[in-house]
Parts: sequence; structure tokens; C-alpha cells
Amino acid sequence: MIGRRRPQQISFDTPVVKTPPTRQARLLQRLAELIDFEPLRQRVEPHFASGGRPSIDPVVMIKMMLLGYLFDVPSDRQLVEECADRLSFREFLGYLCDEPLPVHASFTHWRQRLGSEFFREFLHDIVRQCQAQGLKLSGARTVDATRVKAQASRQGPLVEVPREVPVHEYLERYFSQDPPPPAPRDSDTIAVNLHDPDARLQRREGEKAQFQYHASFAVDADSGLVTDATATVFEQPKTAVDHLRNDPAPVTELAADARYDDAQTLAEAQALGVTCYVSPGSRSRAGELGKEHFEYHAAEDHYVCPAGKILRHSRYHAQRRAHFYVARQSDCQNCPLKPQCTSAKRRSVSRLELQEARDRTVREGPRYQHLQQRRNINEHINMLGKRDHGLRRARSRGLCAMQIQAALTAVAIDLKKLVRCVFLPTGRHLAGLARLFLTNRSQKARDTRLRPWHRSQALAM
Repeated sequence: MIGRRRPQQISFDTPVVKTPPTRQARLLQRLAELIDFEPLRQRVEPHFASGGRPSIDPVVMIKMMLLGYLFDVPSDRQLVEECADRLSFREFLGYLCDEPLPVHASFTHWRQRLGSEFFREFLHDIVRQCQAQGLKLSGARTVDATRVKAQASRQGPLVEVPREVPVHEYLERYFSQDPPPPAPRDSDTIAVNLHDPDARLQRREGEKAQFQYHASFAVDADSGLVTDATATVFEQPKTAVDHLRNDPAPVTELAADARYDDAQTLAEAQALGVTCYVSPGSRSRAGELGKEHFEYHAAEDHYVCPAGKILRHSRYHAQRRAHFYVARQSDCQNCPLKPQCTSAKRRSVSRLELQEARDRTVREGPRYQHLQQRRNINEHINMLGKRDHGLRRARSRGLCAMQIQAALTAVAIDLKKLVRCVFLPTGRHLAGLARLFLTNRSQKARDTRLRPWHRSQALAM
């Protein structure tokens, strides 16, 4: 049964303590003015029975979780201690100075009960409330992911799982009475840490391998709001389509880097009516002429190389869903471009079934350049998440917990952006106002376009 916390009456022996006007207190007071948390009760209702013992107030629980992400409190136990000590936290939660708070073990229970989709919808609700407060969303989104270290290490209990066997199925047999035989040393295996079986061992060039996840964010290209967030084991192109389908607002444009230059992903995004602005991925070997140098003729179903020779259809690869086109050996043997083209006897080029989707993707032009520059906002969001909101490391174990962490991190970033835009005009806004003020020659135009406070700020710059 869903519980509801009743307002407490201040007794005569309870000292009245005012919250100091700190930066954190002002932030929480403004959030209490701007955000309505009451709709959370309706969203929580399907996860609880209609009768029985009342639970903790869901608004209190979600607010406490949110405090941990707003102020980078890394653990549930420390979060309860911070809420008990800080007057601003108690005022935000609606607790008096002498009232007991929920215990830290309740947070794990609530996260497991609600699931990752609940917190993803909570992020969408926050985005809609930001829109209601005046932040406008465009139809353009930028997508990118960042690595997050899991709560597992290479020194932990490791198991080598054959790559062709599902990990969870193998681990169930591993812990049963009839465990599977160990994988042969020469077989292709995956290293799995038993503390967090969902994480995978990954590394960048020049770095040590670590068990990691990828937190993926879809960001509005104009306002900078995080409209959707999720987490995956690896950064996958299909995550972009997942963002588009779950976005709370209509999306017409998508910008991403070369990792998302996947034909299947681009075709699904274009089927949703989205124009893709994706950097081209290099699929040619070093020293070879890329596929972009070959011209495809759809009517004859063949390619023409830079030297003018024809590459005809050779075979179809069902698993890769690709057609292969091969040139004649006699054409390549005496070709002057052969050292730059291929080291084989003749050149072959592959074409995917969904190659038309990649051909329709925008690769140049002013709009492409603009959206590719706006992709820097994803790097800024990733930096904020790791620096200010605890995204450097996974707070809990498992992919579902990582998805919840990504969603609440996005909520914290959006709420801070909302407070800055509503209460504190940023330096960019003031600089724009200053340029507008200085370029207008008419005093009447200056008075009509700038309010007195903004005009004073522009003159002070």
C-alpha cells in the first residue's frame, strides 16, 4: 500500500531553526518552487498492492535519491547521514529536525521494485515540466555515450564464459549442483566478474582494461536538456533508435559521430521520419581507397572504380546481409592505382542491403556542420555527470541499476539547468544582451528590447 506522509505539527519544545542561505539551500528552495513531485504517486501506484501496511512516502524516497545525485553523495548510507545533518535537506524533504529518516536499506528495495523504466519516465516528466517553465525543445538531438567503471575489478572472482553461450545461463549452471566443465584454453571466451556479471572488460588504447558500462544520453541541440538516458554494456548504434522512440518530444534531426554510422540504425531512424547527420565511418584499410571513391550504378547493379573499371556482382553474404562486387583480375593487374587500392590480386567492394539509408544520411552542408559542432554539448554533459554527479563509477551492481543511475544523473543535470535559466541568466545570455544593447542606435529600441535589470547588467559588462 502506498504511504503518504502527513505534515507534522511543531511542538512547543521543538526549537525553530532557520535554514542558512547557502548555495545548496537556495537551489533546493527554487526546485521546490519549480517542480511538482506529486505525480510520482500515480506512477508508483501499479508497483504496490491496494491494501496492507503503508509504505514510505514515494515522494520522500525519490527526493532523497535525487539529493544523492544533485550533490554527489556516493552511497545510500552516506545519503541518509547527510539528510540527517543538513537542515536544507530536511526542509526539502519536509522533515523536522527531530524526525527519523528512512533507513539506507530501503533505497535498494525501492530501486528493485520500481525498475529502470520508472526512472526513465521520471526523467521525461522532468523534461515536460522544464518545457512548461519556458525551456523550449527543438527537433534536433545529439547522441553519445560515456564509459562508467563498474563495481568489479580484474582481481575479483573471474569466470571464463564461452562466447557462444549466454552468460546468465552459464552462471546458473556454474552455481548448480552439476556445474559446466571449464572452457578450453584455446576457445573464445568472455571474462565475467561474479560480483557484477553484467559488466564487461573493456579498455581504451593506452589504458588498462576495466569492467565498465556505457551511459548514453540524448541531448537537445538547442536548449541542452537531456531528454532521454539509458545504459548499455557496450556503446551500440541501436541505442540512438531507442532514444528516438522514448523521447518525450517529437524529433526530426539526429546528430552523432562515426560510431553510429550503421545501416540498420540509420534505416530505423529514417523510418521514424528523422534526418540523420552522422559522421562517415572509415571502413577501408590503411593505404586503400575507400568505398566512397567507387561509384554505384543502381540500374546496372555494379560499381565503377576511380580508374573507370567495372566491379560486377559476385556473391551475397546472408549473415552479414551484404552483396559483394569484384573487379576482373586483368583490370587490376595493370592498373596504375593498384598500389593505392588493394594488395590483393583484385579489388572487391561490399554493399549492405540497407546501403540506401547510409546514402540518404547527410554528410555535408551548413546544417551538418552546425549539428556536428553542437555535439560538443554531449561531451559537456558527460563531464558534468562525472565531475558533479557521481558518474565516474557505478553506484550499484547490475545493468538495471546503471540505467537508473544514468536517468537520475540526467534529472539532476536538467534541474540545475532549469534553475540557472529561470533564476540566474547565464553569461552567454548577458553577453548576447550586451551585444544587442550596444548595436541598437535608438534609445527607444534599447528600452523596448531590454528590461532595466538586464540593461544595467549589460552596461556593467
